[in-house]
Amino acid sequence: MMLQTENISLTLGKISILKDVSFHAAAGELCVVMGANGAGKSTLLKVIAGEYRAYKGEVRIAGQELRTMPVARQATTRAVLSQQVVLNQAFSVYDVAAMGRYVYNRHLSTADREIIQCALQTMQVYDLKDRPYPTLSGGQKQRVQLARVLAQLLEAPGLQELDYTGKKMLLLDEPVTGMDILHEQLALQLATTLSAVGVLVIAVLHDFQLAAAFAHRIIILKNGALYTQGSVDDVFTAAHIKNSFGVDVDILSHPQCNYPLVVTAATAGLFRSPAGKALNVF
Repeated sequence: MMLQTENISLTLGKISILKDVSFHAAAGELCVVMGANGAGKSTLLKVIAGEYRAYKGEVRIAGQELRTMPVARQATTRAVLSQQVVLNQAFSVYDVAAMGRYVYNRHLSTADREIIQCALQTMQVYDLKDRPYPTLSGGQKQRVQLARVLAQLLEAPGLQELDYTGKKMLLLDEPVTGMDILHEQLALQLATTLSAVGVLVIAVLHDFQLAAAFAHRIIILKNGALYTQGSVDDVFTAAHIKNSFGVDVDILSHPQCNYPLVVTAATAGLFRSPAGKALNVF
């Protein structure tokens, strides 16, 4: 297993944030972590990212306990996109993406520059490379940050030249915040492509449809504990969503989708027969 968490608990101040969370994730998986606000999703990612070291339990990355892993190895194994990245200095877009390569070299080589260019092009922000980062929109900033973590992960320019199985992990905390629908798809297609070449991707998402369309596995937290985990079909049930999010939903199907559609009960009423039975959409 690329990642093993065993009985992770974390208390901040006097507040218990995580409670005995255990799950395993393999190389090449795209795991989506979900849960209501305050369920502990971002905190769990921060523990795996090494930001909180006072946790109880074990976090193992490629077999090594996180506390014993040198920081330099962590930086070349795992890239992290945090929920909020505050950067007010007038760095250029290129400079921000280049920060992902400094974990390998303080002086950028020709190969480093080719990887940075590839990352910027992949996230469709290469044309902004000379723009001051603070002048960008929220969605553009998010794509630049994705270019940064992509530059950190890549060992060569291109997404399919190498096998990253068991070598790389990407943590994404709400990666599509502020993005329009086109770039939401771009960001999650990137996550899918990375998982296809062996990268373990763990992403926090709030959108059920994006999670259903792209995830290999869903992990739901509730009140800091693991509520359930499994395939999209196993986890996205009306009962699980009601119990973990407190909202009534219906699970619908669509002939052009190979994943379930999750809609609130009020919306689902638009697609009910007079007898009250949920219909397939379209």
